[in-house]
Amino acid sequence: MEPKGVRMRGKKQRKADIKRIVLGKTDGVCARCGKHISFEKATIEHFVPKYRGGADDERNLLPLCKNCNKQKGSRIVAVEEYYPYLKRVFTLTANEYKKEWEKVYS
Repeated sequence: MEPKGVRMRGKKQRKADIKRIVLGKTDGVCARCGKHISFEKATIEHFVPKYRGGADDERNLLPLCKNCNKQKGSRIVAVEEYYPYLKRVFTLTANEYKKEWEKVYS
């Protein structure tokens, strides 16, 4: 059995790694407003909320500044709000999510 502290460091490290990957998708800017955000001040938000079946998969996660995260709340946001600030590769993934979102919520 692993000591508790070791397991927690591992979990914290995985969360930090995911945060780095997600923040890298937008080159360190908020996916909604486009302002630069530091690693420490970035929040990670679900594109499709968990309560609507969204996964904890990095393809369903977006970096938001605290202000945009607060404004978004738990509502589902139109994918177009994120287009200006996402890299081309992620935009293609967002289009896939949009198609799925439209199937479920239209």
